[in-house]
Amino acid sequence: MLRFKQIFTLLCLLPTVLFAQTWQAQSTDTQIAVLELFTSEGCGLCPAADRWVETLPQQGITDEQLIILGFHIDYLDDKKGWIDRFASPVFSERQRQLARLNLYQTIYTPEFVISGEVIHNWQKYVKDVVKAVNGFTPEAQIGLAVSQDNNQLSATASINIDGTENRQFSVLYLAVTEDDIISKVAGGDNAGATFNHQHLVRKWLGPFKLNSDGETTVSTEIKLDEAWHRDNLKLVAVVQNLNDGFVLQGLSLPLTNKE
Repeated sequence: MLRFKQIFTLLCLLPTVLFAQTWQAQSTDTQIAVLELFTSEGCGLCPAADRWVETLPQQGITDEQLIILGFHIDYLDDKKGWIDRFASPVFSERQRQLARLNLYQTIYTPEFVISGEVIHNWQKYVKDVVKAVNGFTPEAQIGLAVSQDNNQLSATASINIDGTENRQFSVLYLAVTEDDIISKVAGGDNAGATFNHQHLVRKWLGPFKLNSDGETTVSTEIKLDEAWHRDNLKLVAVVQNLNDGFVLQGLSLPLTNKE
């Protein structure tokens, strides 16, 4: 563990000399639940789910307990009379991957997956599942260091994993999410609606392989799209055991402007 902290300290200090904008974060002793919400602008049932998720802080579920990833899937684009410009086949494949890990053959919207487990009656069980995950002892620690140079992010994740099975089967995913995206829908089930998307996944990267000794440093470059508003972005790291599907830990790093 000492070696992990030393590596992360160096990662945090070095970019400061090279870049005007840098951000760092490290996971804590609390296991953070990760909610993957699969949705679509063409899905008539999705706005209610989106609104309910946004009320979670008022229901006692805070950012210190839960990370939210909003994936827009593309398989409804040719069925609902509306092309979701935020949808991606990469996000649809992530949903299918989670279905396989849960031994399910069907996918649907809106679908809630918390820390790798599909939650069917989300209004009844999401909060209880989040609190249960928060009660676990984390089996992974994550450090993130991000630097910006013009329109490109340089991201470094430092991962430490406990347990032989976790070390054998776990991988790292990185997501770029954006808040406060206004979108007007002119067709499909939600014609006439205006969305203010939160936690919307812009990019999903991975899986990155992790070393069998439990300590891994992963570095990658992420190009910033002109349509993204940097101050509304977060970089999210997710460590998942692909044998049982359980998410060992998550970490969210806001990329807000530093004055």
